[in-house]
Amino acid sequence: MIGFILGIVYASFLEWWIHRELFHVRGKKKDSLFAYHLRDHHVVAKKNNFLDRRMSFIETGGLGFLALIHLPIFYISCMFYFATVVYAIAFFALHNYAHRNPKWAKNYQPWHWRHHMENPNSNWNVVLPIADWFMKTNK
Repeated sequence: MIGFILGIVYASFLEWWIHRELFHVRGKKKDSLFAYHLRDHHVVAKKNNFLDRRMSFIETGGLGFLALIHLPIFYISCMFYFATVVYAIAFFALHNYAHRNPKWAKNYQPWHWRHHMENPNSNWNVVLPIADWFMKTNK
C-alpha cells in the first residue's frame, strides 16, 4: 500500500513538472513541440469559458510514453508503477471530461479551472493538487 501512495505522490509531482516546465516554460518557444499547449489549448479554453472538446495526441502519446519508460519500476515496486499508470489514466479521463464539462470542472476541479480562467501561472496539477500544495503554487 505504501508503494501505491508514494506512486500517487510521485505522479503528482511529475504532472506538476511536465505541465509547468514543458508545456508552459518550453511551450512559450514557437518552435517547441509543446507550443500547442499555450497556443491552442489555453487559447481555446479561455475563449470558450473552459470548453475544449479536442484531444491532444501529444498528451495522449506522452502518457503512453511515460508509462513505458517507468516500466522498469514495476520490477522494484509493482504498486508504485501501478499508481503511476492509474494516475496517467485519471489524467486522461479527468482532463478530457473537465474540458467538455466546464461547470463540473469549476465545482470538482476548481484548481484546474482557475489555471485556465484566472491564472495560467499557477495550479499546475490537474488530477490531484498534491504538488501544488507542497510547492505553494495553488492559488
